[in-house]
Amino acid sequence: MTSYDLTKILLPGNCYVSQYSIGYPITDYGYSCAPHFYCPNSTASVVKSLPQLCTPTADCVATRLKSKPCTPQGPYEPQLCPAGSYCPDPTTLLNCPSGYYCPVGTVTPIACPPLSNCPESTIAPTYFGGIVICAIVDIILVLCYFGIKYDWINKIQSNQKTRLSNTTRKKVEQEKAENDPEQGLSEVTADEERRRSESVNPLTCLGRPSVVDAKVPVTGSMEELSGFIGGFRTALEGKEDVFIDFKFENLGLKLKEGKTILKGVNGSIRSKRLTAIMGPSGCGKTTFMSVLMGKVARTSGTLLINEEECEMSKYKKIIGYVPQEDIMLRELTVRENIFHSARTRLPKTWTAAQVNKYVDDVLDVLNLSHVQHSLIGSETERGVSGGQRKRVNIGMELGGVPIALFLDEPTSGLDSTSSLKVAEILRKIASLGLTIVAVIHQPRYEIFQQFNDILMLVPGGKTAYIGPTAFVVAYFKELGYFFDALANPADILMDILSGKGINQKGDEITPDGLVDRWESFGQAWVDEKVEADTENQNARSAEECAASTKDLELIVKNRGAPIWTQIGLCHNRYIVQQYRQAGSLVIEIGVASLAGLLMGIAIMGQKGQIFKGVYVDPYSGLTPSTVLWLIPQLGNFKEGDVINTNTLKGLLVGMACGLAGAPAGVKVFAEEQSVYWREAANGHDKLGYFTGKAIASIYRFILSSLHFASIFVLLGKPASSFGFVYAVIMLQFWSVYGMAMLISMIVRREDSALLAVVVCLFCAVFCGYGPTIKDSYSMGITFLFAISYNRWAIEAWFSQELSLFQDIYQIGAAAENYGYVLGKEAMNLGLCFFIGLVLRMIAFALMVLLHRDKQKGTLEQLKYVYVPKYSTASGIQMTSFYKFNKITEKE
Repeated sequence: MTSYDLTKILLPGNCYVSQYSIGYPITDYGYSCAPHFYCPNSTASVVKSLPQLCTPTADCVATRLKSKPCTPQGPYEPQLCPAGSYCPDPTTLLNCPSGYYCPVGTVTPIACPPLSNCPESTIAPTYFGGIVICAIVDIILVLCYFGIKYDWINKIQSNQKTRLSNTTRKKVEQEKAENDPEQGLSEVTADEERRRSESVNPLTCLGRPSVVDAKVPVTGSMEELSGFIGGFRTALEGKEDVFIDFKFENLGLKLKEGKTILKGVNGSIRSKRLTAIMGPSGCGKTTFMSVLMGKVARTSGTLLINEEECEMSKYKKIIGYVPQEDIMLRELTVRENIFHSARTRLPKTWTAAQVNKYVDDVLDVLNLSHVQHSLIGSETERGVSGGQRKRVNIGMELGGVPIALFLDEPTSGLDSTSSLKVAEILRKIASLGLTIVAVIHQPRYEIFQQFNDILMLVPGGKTAYIGPTAFVVAYFKELGYFFDALANPADILMDILSGKGINQKGDEITPDGLVDRWESFGQAWVDEKVEADTENQNARSAEECAASTKDLELIVKNRGAPIWTQIGLCHNRYIVQQYRQAGSLVIEIGVASLAGLLMGIAIMGQKGQIFKGVYVDPYSGLTPSTVLWLIPQLGNFKEGDVINTNTLKGLLVGMACGLAGAPAGVKVFAEEQSVYWREAANGHDKLGYFTGKAIASIYRFILSSLHFASIFVLLGKPASSFGFVYAVIMLQFWSVYGMAMLISMIVRREDSALLAVVVCLFCAVFCGYGPTIKDSYSMGITFLFAISYNRWAIEAWFSQELSLFQDIYQIGAAAENYGYVLGKEAMNLGLCFFIGLVLRMIAFALMVLLHRDKQKGTLEQLKYVYVPKYSTASGIQMTSFYKFNKITEKE
């Protein structure tokens, strides 16, 4: 080390504070100073010019206390190369040239990134690149939005024109036929006639002739079903005689409180027939259907499917269930809802063209073709009519080509005309070979006639009649009941089941008495009638049942789209939903932009330098007040204040991301839980559903974080690059969305948004600002920092910001003060991504594990079961409610 004669160097007058004051020598670099510092007067030719620290004046102390450097306190005191200039060597100070920027301590000017403004003496670039990118993306999205909307409107108008053209054509043909019945008829050969007949005969689809009561005509020609039949034939993979017949013995359900909801139901439900379940409110109609389908575990009895004892879950993929509520996505069109159901449930081998053709056939059968491009609509947005929505509800199940179809009050909420149309459609579809069961409530006579068979229940879930509809009136007349010729027989039957029927024999038969009559007399009476009536015979041999069961197992095995296809379908569907709810996306982007604006304004006063630490040795004595030991008022960002801008920035940015992203993240799944439950009950792949929607939601926060980062970087001018800042903010949005998804799985939809925001704000606090990570060791809350995504994101940001000042400030000491680890940016961002991924995995697990009963399709009505009681002495009805919590397998 070079020795110096300090008596010739430290002379009075070298410091301005006093003419007697002397400085403190800095000998590390001889008659020069370290890179990044400026000491123009120090030269070896002047002995006393050795760099030295002077006692500061009162004005200098005040300036430094404001976190600003003061002018050198002596001619030989070094200073940090000022912002806006650069010092290529310790004795040269130059203005930062245009096109470059120079933060404090710059040795070589840094080139400004493209799309930024950097005039001479720029401290931090004004970066417009993010705003330009946002503008380009926004313009593209707006053009796509209106382009798709224009195309959609054209589809609707084209569909309306086609419908009008077809209506006019049919009207003209009808007028021609009325004027000249022979006109337009061409000769048809016997072979052609036979071919046409076979093409529309149900025999060609499911192998056996339909059992249709000849006395009850079905509106419409079977030719209307030719395409539909073709789709069924293809979906059944060439299996000609496939059917599902149900037989149940002593079917019962008892609550753990001991109350019987369903008791001793015996009978059978046959294929190619439309079966109704009727009875007064609370008699167990829906309960019976749920027990039959396996949605609720029965407590007694056996179920035979094609003469084989098994559970309905075995054939889950080929059994459709139409709930009473029209559960579907209201933002989608009629066709989109049916298409999604069809594509996820049809055979894996079907091409897109085959699926679209079959969907067209389903729309034709349900008379929905003219509204296929119309939105379903909701209570606040106009859409299709109630009757059309009910048919869409049915169409979503027909899209999966079910062999058995169960419907819970398919006519509820509809006028009599719409109800009749639904019943006629069901009758035609049943004639193709399907087993269709429907809970029906007070049907008009024409609707009642559409049903082949009927099961009538009395309160307590007991059987009063099961058999062909054609014999039900005759049976109750046999018991002495009076049927007014001018009244609807269905209404009279409902009165009888309620204990209010008029008995001409004078017998006062209670509902329980009807059950006794059925068991002692009715069953044998109906069996005798069926044996004498070939119209209602449809017995299956043991060989036929065994063959059908074998075919059904093969069909079930090949049903359902692969998981990757279902992921794509759910992804695309959610994209369409977001398109239809563009206003929500605009609001989310607007909130994110506003958050970026506020955060950018908050640190504008720092002029691009949002970290000020202790100078490196031996210049630490020149350091102005740092951000490491004085804690400012939250959000008081004025030039001259002493501020921990890095950690405070982390806290505020984390809070802003939580406020902007959490409400939107909750809506990804919370808004359509009932749709998920229905699709899960129908065999939709749960992982495919979750993954598809989760991927499609990424685009939302990519846009939100882009707008946030663009405005924040433009105004705040952080030292980190735009790309790095964008990555940090986007990963915070990624984690916020994951947390919001998790919250939406465990609380009610109405509460999930608020709770998600609160939890995300809680996570934002654990970023290291206060309490610090060092404090957490003594407080015993280190694990909270470990699982906080904001901690890892801000640690990466802190390290990146400080890397620019590697040889200027003591950045290691600054990081140690808060417990951060420097130089691990990639690992930090990776952990932030990992936490967001784990949150989604937990959300998926909760989605699958919670509400398992609803994912089986268990009806919400069963939560509270309405059980009328009847006094056998007076027939007076009393009511009570039983809470349906859990049903055990056996009691």
